[in-house]
Amino acid sequence: MSHSCESAESKIGKILLIGVTGGTGGNVVKGFLEQGVTNLRAITRTIDMNRPSLSKMNDAGVELVEANLDDENSLAAAFAGISAIYCHATSADSAKPDPLEVERAKRVAQAAKGANIKHLVYNSAGGVDRNSGVSHIEQKYKVEQILKEAGLPTTMLRACLFMEELWKKYTRPSILKGVFRFSVQPDKPLHLIANKDMGRIAAYIIKHPSKYIGQDIELAGDVLTPKQLAEAFSQTQGIPVVYKETPAWIFLLLGRKELFNLIQWYRTKGYQADVQHLREEFPGLLTTFSEFLEETNWANKELTYESLGVTSG
Repeated sequence: MSHSCESAESKIGKILLIGVTGGTGGNVVKGFLEQGVTNLRAITRTIDMNRPSLSKMNDAGVELVEANLDDENSLAAAFAGISAIYCHATSADSAKPDPLEVERAKRVAQAAKGANIKHLVYNSAGGVDRNSGVSHIEQKYKVEQILKEAGLPTTMLRACLFMEELWKKYTRPSILKGVFRFSVQPDKPLHLIANKDMGRIAAYIIKHPSKYIGQDIELAGDVLTPKQLAEAFSQTQGIPVVYKETPAWIFLLLGRKELFNLIQWYRTKGYQADVQHLREEFPGLLTTFSEFLEETNWANKELTYESLGVTSG
């Protein structure tokens, strides 16, 4: 490790990671570690080394601490001696917003204030500032307001569509067979970001606090139309993949109103990250979609979304 890296590290102090133990949170941690930021502590409800995500983090030298965002008293120890926080999520990822997300954010804000932290980076959602009408995006905005109103020094990383979403079982199996179905116009640009890049960029921002405290950044590493995505799948899989636009009203029939609203928002407004500018601002920290397909071994039919955070890279 270079001297400059060490001095930056000692300046930063210990970083608390919130919401990185489920799903693909391991890739966020990987992003931090790749940036040479290793003084990490992650909170988990229970320390269970049979969980691959936890044992991997433990092996990588991440300190694991038991804490529950629903229990204020459990947070003091987790926040003790912390100088910066990266909050990936305060509730599980779902189309319907979880009311607990907001309550937990209030507890995080109070604990962070109590610990006198110097910087909090929050994984928010692209479009929070544009009256999206999409409930889970609107809820992220509420969380942003809670953190800001607590007087915390914040940076909001407003993530666009996670590339990992395309690994989920309602999209990938069909793509592997040659048909990419999505409910957006074939030529409508989609802004995409890899989970790992959230960690990389959060680490970079925590290393450069004076430049980024108080900033809200809509974040994407690539922007492609569904047609271009199909082309990228074709290249990686070595078979032609065609794009089929599925009607959005199907989600209404399925009783998925939240998803329908999100799709309508993609179709009309959507994300607006300035990818060109972001690549200049964060050189080498943003993964293109083709790189993502390569890095995650997309074409390997044995792998599933669940194996993403554990086996890729």
